[in-house]
Amino acid sequence: MWLWRVIFFFFLGAVFAMDAPQVRAAPAFVLLDAPFTSQAPFGNWASPWQDFCEEASVVMAAHFLKKLPLSPHIADLQMRIIKQYEELMWGRSKDTTVEEAALVLRVLYGAEEVETRTISSSEDIKRELAAGRLIIAPVAGRLLKNPYFVPPGPVYHMVVIKGFDDARGVFITNDPGTRRGNGFMYKQSLLFEAIHDWNGGEVMRGEKKIAVVGR
Repeated sequence: MWLWRVIFFFFLGAVFAMDAPQVRAAPAFVLLDAPFTSQAPFGNWASPWQDFCEEASVVMAAHFLKKLPLSPHIADLQMRIIKQYEELMWGRSKDTTVEEAALVLRVLYGAEEVETRTISSSEDIKRELAAGRLIIAPVAGRLLKNPYFVPPGPVYHMVVIKGFDDARGVFITNDPGTRRGNGFMYKQSLLFEAIHDWNGGEVMRGEKKIAVVGR
């Protein structure tokens, strides 16, 4: 009798194991196909292009959503249109918040697949990327220590995060603040610490808030 009980419980355990949800290991590398533009597509870093990091981030995110290519001419035209919309709506186009960037995506591009949220760790970012969602991140630009920024770098900046590589401990970005920004890598801990929203100019006290783009 005891042998039949052993066989029965072994069989029962096998059935439960088959029905149990399979837990997938988190990926160690993700890279989304997000097109790049610098905020100065033709190399002119004078005003207003020197302040177009937010507009460039929105344009890249929009073209990622629509799966459309992005040329310098298209990027430049769309950033100028966004600037006009921002000035009409808020009386300014410089130093827009991540909420305002998300609103531009919804209104001008009809993007319903965008929301903002606060984060508490790098894992929050990686979770969204692993699910196929792009990140727009406002940052305290000087904390990035990007060697291609004009010293000392921008007080406030905005980048697109399109992937990560855990083996190298980096986030992969489209950083519009340099023509070398396509796939620019930042250490995960450094970029997470740099994330701060505009907060009326008190950037270092700004929330760790991002825009998540995609379903």
